[in-house]
Amino acid sequence: MTKDVKLTLLTIAGAIVLLALYLSFYTIETGEVGVVKYFGSVKSITDEGLRFKVPFISSVDKISIRNNKIFVDIEVSTSDMQTIRVQSQLVYSIPASNVQKVYSTYKTDIESILLLPTLQEKIQSSVAMYPIEQFVEKRPAIATEIASAVRTQVQSSGLIIHDFLLVNHDFSAEFDKSIERKKIAEQNAQRAAYELEEKRLEAEAQKLKQAALTPLVLQEMAIQKWDGKMPYYYSGNGALPFISKEVK
Repeated sequence: MTKDVKLTLLTIAGAIVLLALYLSFYTIETGEVGVVKYFGSVKSITDEGLRFKVPFISSVDKISIRNNKIFVDIEVSTSDMQTIRVQSQLVYSIPASNVQKVYSTYKTDIESILLLPTLQEKIQSSVAMYPIEQFVEKRPAIATEIASAVRTQVQSSGLIIHDFLLVNHDFSAEFDKSIERKKIAEQNAQRAAYELEEKRLEAEAQKLKQAALTPLVLQEMAIQKWDGKMPYYYSGNGALPFISKEVK
């Protein structure tokens, strides 16, 4: 064996040793646990810190045990077949004691396999129970319904659902226009009703005023307006207008 061959073999061996050392250590951060696998099978669950594993044989997947957030943005239909774009947020966590159970079923894909499809289904089914005009008024109650339905759906998975929020919503442009038309129509109806009522009151007032103008009232009004001067010309039955005299 030549010197060059020996040097090459030593270099390769050294590189393998360094690679093995590099692959033998890993770090688990705070709020995580490590799922240690031997040839793909779960061997153990490790806590935070610097850890050792067997190189080339074992591998580690890191799982968050913090509170995690999922955001869902979807279009859903109401009971009256209107469209609403809903933005929502789910907060969940995986207890350390349930990590092996969750991992055995979903690996690291629990959000895409379980949570996102469940959220989309429950949001759609809950919103579909209400007409669009009730959505804003009942939004807190709808969010509570969705959270309860999601908890029931995933309770056997090992997850904990902490909170669910309907963060925002947008109505379709067509519905916004219909709301604007409805408001204008209501305003016009209110204005017409007000004008009609105003005319009715004026008519009633005029009727009352006419009914109150008896001959005696008319005579009194004439006396109040009389300037005390007798008319120069008068023809009639001899009595002065609006003035009566009793003969004893």
